[in-house]
Amino acid sequence: MTGQAALQGHWRREWIRAPGFEDHSTQVHWLQAGDLFADLRIPAERPDVRGLSALSELPARDLSRLLEAEGFAGHTTVQDGRCTWHRHINWHGVPPQADIGQMSWDADGALIEDGVLSEYRELWRREEMPVPQVHPVRAGAQTGLLIDSGSLFVLAMGPAPAGDTTAFRAALAAGERDEAALHAQFESEYLLGHWDGRFGIAALSTNPLHEGHVALERGDEFTWHALAFDGRETARSLDPVQVPVDA
Repeated sequence: MTGQAALQGHWRREWIRAPGFEDHSTQVHWLQAGDLFADLRIPAERPDVRGLSALSELPARDLSRLLEAEGFAGHTTVQDGRCTWHRHINWHGVPPQADIGQMSWDADGALIEDGVLSEYRELWRREEMPVPQVHPVRAGAQTGLLIDSGSLFVLAMGPAPAGDTTAFRAALAAGERDEAALHAQFESEYLLGHWDGRFGIAALSTNPLHEGHVALERGDEFTWHALAFDGRETARSLDPVQVPVDA
């Protein structure tokens, strides 16, 4: 039986299979620290942003492709090998259904997740990582989690979920832009990075312009170098909170 203790650490997805669908290329990272988690999913094929100073310079259809990424964070509960990911923040708003997987192990020791409310199977492999610290944080209206191993980290920041992005993404795919909605969407960020001294360098992010650049800074407090849709960078203190991200 797979319990909460067995799910701790850094997991990288090797593949997902569902009826008529299989994906080996999306970069998926799930970090679990105690009962708190953060998850980032970045498709392999994204628009080329080299030479751009802001995501606002992209056409609507390219922005629609960027929104194929996913990011969410919250807490998990595990009962009888069945894990539920309670998404306190979610880049795409309110999920269409609960996120529940039946967890088991294959013969090689990889973690298998079988969907409970929808038909899919995912294979996860654990990455070596020191025991991480988890920091529930807040920056204005954005709440989130910083899960930090001392060398690698995931930062998940967003507002409480409201609505979903289905219609918004369809409009972008049709070439229609809602500038206010785009600014609001990219106020949130989900990123994976590594530490270089006191600076946290983004390796993967829902904002690809942040990748390879300083996204986080540590000292007496953590500072998030937020990068807005129009390219503005704002240093935002991450204030610790005493409760998980859904408070």
